[in-house]
Amino acid sequence: MRLALPVLLALSLAAAACGPGRGRFGHPAHHAERVTRPDVAVDDEQFPSAVRDLLASEPQSKERQQRLSGVVARQMTRVSGRFKAKDRDNAVSSFAGAMYLVRAGELTTEMLGPNGYDALKSASDEFAKRGDEGRARASYEMLMRVAPTKDKADIKAHLDAIAAWTRDTGGGGVMQTAGALEAAAVTRLLLEPSVEARDDAVAKTLDFIEKAVQVKNARRTRGAQITREEGLEAVRALETGTTVLVAIHLRSGDAHGALAALEKANLKDPQMTRPELMSALKAVVERPDSDRWLDLARMLRPGPQRGQPRGDEEDFGRDTDLLRVASFASACESYRLDATSPEPAAYVAATLVDLGMGEAAPAVLTDAVKAQKDPRMVGLGLAITMQAMGRALDAEEAGVARRAFKAAEPLLGAADALKGKVQPSPARLYALMGEIEIREGHLADAKKLLDGSMERERSGAVLLNLARIDWHAGRTKEALERLDGALLADDVAKDPALRAEVLLVTSDINREQGDASAARKPLADALKDLAKARSATESDERARVERLISRVLDRFGAAKSAEKALERALEAAPRDKRQAAATIGQIVGRAFVRGDLAAAREGLARGQIAELGREDIVYDALWVRLLERQQRDAKDPTAERILLGASDDPRWIGRIAAFGAGKLKATDLVAGATTPTQKTEALFYAAIDRKVSGDAKGADEGLRQVISSPGLDLVEFGLAREILGGARAQVGGPVPEVGLP
Repeated sequence: MRLALPVLLALSLAAAACGPGRGRFGHPAHHAERVTRPDVAVDDEQFPSAVRDLLASEPQSKERQQRLSGVVARQMTRVSGRFKAKDRDNAVSSFAGAMYLVRAGELTTEMLGPNGYDALKSASDEFAKRGDEGRARASYEMLMRVAPTKDKADIKAHLDAIAAWTRDTGGGGVMQTAGALEAAAVTRLLLEPSVEARDDAVAKTLDFIEKAVQVKNARRTRGAQITREEGLEAVRALETGTTVLVAIHLRSGDAHGALAALEKANLKDPQMTRPELMSALKAVVERPDSDRWLDLARMLRPGPQRGQPRGDEEDFGRDTDLLRVASFASACESYRLDATSPEPAAYVAATLVDLGMGEAAPAVLTDAVKAQKDPRMVGLGLAITMQAMGRALDAEEAGVARRAFKAAEPLLGAADALKGKVQPSPARLYALMGEIEIREGHLADAKKLLDGSMERERSGAVLLNLARIDWHAGRTKEALERLDGALLADDVAKDPALRAEVLLVTSDINREQGDASAARKPLADALKDLAKARSATESDERARVERLISRVLDRFGAAKSAEKALERALEAAPRDKRQAAATIGQIVGRAFVRGDLAAAREGLARGQIAELGREDIVYDALWVRLLERQQRDAKDPTAERILLGASDDPRWIGRIAAFGAGKLKATDLVAGATTPTQKTEALFYAAIDRKVSGDAKGADEGLRQVISSPGLDLVEFGLAREILGGARAQVGGPVPEVGLP
């Protein structure tokens, strides 16, 4: 959850009073209109609306069971795909998201869908590697349901080993053992929504509480002494045990079961029960409505201790995740009973982003935005949508970002109607989606989105992207006009690095047009601005500034000074892997263009020291390996070893590595490309393969294909332009004196 609860509280507006209760589950104040059918399979395009419709369905109804089957099956397919894409953290979060939607007793084998086995097998292996016995047990227990007979003995062996490990690592004392068993059972319940898992968590928690009461009574009556470790576990049980007991039931939205469990525990020691929690539970049981469920959600969500600074969480230890899930489930009930209430809608939507279902967040917010017509609520909806799109972008899931943007259409319409009163503005969403489409090579779609952004708000960054598209299409006059306009925009005036990027593109266009004088002035202006900015920026931004300084200096032909700027960029953000990856990629890329094998190898070595991710280090290694082939130098096996190690990756990066390692022909790489950006990359490497083979003419033809392709946001696109430009890619010296070190 990224949003602080006080922000959500500030957005809580007056909502319509709930009508008379309707049995155990209450009567919704707002009957959300369904968009999808409950009895059909859910595809990716339907997913946002299907999640929203599921959350609006009444517990234990046929509609809910049908909708749950469709949503969970689709999410498990996504979990399987994310594991195959090596996006393990996202896959784990997405798996949790699927299971958090399911309540005790609802899970069926059919609900797991056609990819349930693969998803559960990958999750089980991942949790086992992490040593997370509670989650590993949960996933293995569910895997047992769908595994073929031949695999069940192996799964049972894993379950037996987990049980033994949990018993043996609990510690030497009674309280430590009981605490370890309680924690493992509670963690299992997070991901296994079965009656057995719930009942086991209840039993282990009650036993934990009972043993703590016995310790407390023994100390009070007999002065019995215990170890510090035993005492800490006893305190945890006494202070948090009853809240955990409540959360076990509320994880499934069962307020009646939670109240009964609390009353049972209260008989052992009334002082353990939080009076406000007891009152809130009784209120929900007596008359379930949105506000009362929301009170429970707020109460359960881990927050500051009394007297502690905000941000310090109460010490629920290993049970904190359970409280978060129970709070989320309570917020879902609040949302079901009134989808127009802003706080539960925002709470649920923000959590869905964290659980790998971000494209559903805008759909969940739609009713509240329409009902409230409040700029703050609309702005929050757009902000959450941008979070979902940003997360999808990080995971290289452009389809998810597109679906989030599409689901946000009602929010964007509401924002447009408020005419500039909303922050973030709808223009920013259009711009973000436009940037994503540029990265994906869909330039026509990108231009429409960027034009839509400009219609709503003037932006230098958007004008820069539109200028790049115009330049690519041969509309140089229009591109230069947009760049001139960008220099007058407020965001460019406030961001020296963005201003430098505008000036660099301006220079490159003029240089290609043969106007050396017009190309020099923007470079000189950029260098002057960047020199001033480098000492006035934070470390990560300073790294970006230094990389831009290096690019400008290279345009002037000052190679040594450009190298020094890249050294400063590495020094500016030594622990930031994104900045390190960008800087090392620039180091190796410029060495590749110059044919400097020694510098390329040194850059690759730095990438290994920085422990860059596979997606970064493979490309660096590929550029080194291509230089080695060209220069017939095989003295250092590092690059080849990296490529061979990644060549079995099922993703596109694996095909790139296989090509670099000599296991895949260039023609097969091109044939296997399925997206515009993959096609651009494949064309580039096929062209370089021709160059290595001595076919200079064929290589140049291939590189011209690259720069006419739509992949203009790729590093390979820029490398192709520089290689074809040769000496013409520079405007020459002298370098303006601006006080650089």
